Amino acid sequence: MFVELVDLGSYSYVADKLNLTQPAVTMQIKVLEEHFNTKLVIKDKGQIILTPAGRVIYNKAKDIIKDWEIAENKVNYYRGKLYDTFKIGASTIPSVYLLPEKLALFSQEYPEVKVIIETGDSKDIIEKLEKGEVDVGIVGYRPKAIKYATKVVAEDFLTVIFPSDSPLAEKDKIYLNDLKQEKILIREKGSGTRKAFIKELDKAGINISGFNIKACLGSTEAVIASVESGLGISFISSLAACKAIKCNKVKMIEVEDLSVTRNFYLAYHKSREDELLIKGLSSCFY
Repeated sequence: MFVELVDLGSYSYVADKLNLTQPAVTMQIKVLEEHFNTKLVIKDKGQIILTPAGRVIYNKAKDIIKDWEIAENKVNYYRGKLYDTFKIGASTIPSVYLLPEKLALFSQEYPEVKVIIETGDSKDIIEKLEKGEVDVGIVGYRPKAIKYATKVVAEDFLTVIFPSDSPLAEKDKIYLNDLKQEKILIREKGSGTRKAFIKELDKAGINISGFNIKACLGSTEAVIASVESGLGISFISSLAACKAIKCNKVKMIEVEDLSVTRNFYLAYHKSREDELLIKGLSSCFY
């Protein structure tokens, strides 16, 4: 109830969600504060504000709730019972270009399981995995923490796309230096695509500041649409570029002195690797 109060920011919202009266919710929060002999929340101008002690209890309470959910899942697994919901976090490219086909296979195998997809950039999804907000993540780089198991589920490479009427279409070969005067569109910080691009530039001894960065965009679809409209050129996933290229919305060219390949990874806590649904999703990629 305390976690719900902090997340929803209202005693009345908590009461509605838990089918209780507002005084009942107020009383339970008061009992919790009496247990710790300190204020946990302060109501100021209609807002619920955590005290320092409240912040400690809130974070620990979320850990306890997640641990309890994991325990229930493990017990259900050993009893042969599937979970009601399965939460998958996926970064932009996998959520649009990889997951739909795989989820169709997964749903055939586990029709009674409700799948919830959380999307964001790779950094966001790894943070959701860390907080226990998703069961698995599909991301553009490996999480650093050793507590995660990871499996490669797809290979990809970055390619340059440009408007159909761009002078670049006239060239047989192109090099990085040819692109320094072009308007470059890049993804936001935290994007696996951006991270792979900058990493490869570093290997080549090139700083991204040497390029004319025109815009930073929050999704691959926004990048493709912006390139199509003539705003600039961009380095994007070949998986994402395929459809736009087939529809002749943009053109693609390989850069002779730049080869950016990467993998997409299925990531989850090692403690959960024997769980049926995680094993089932993993098998859909092989």
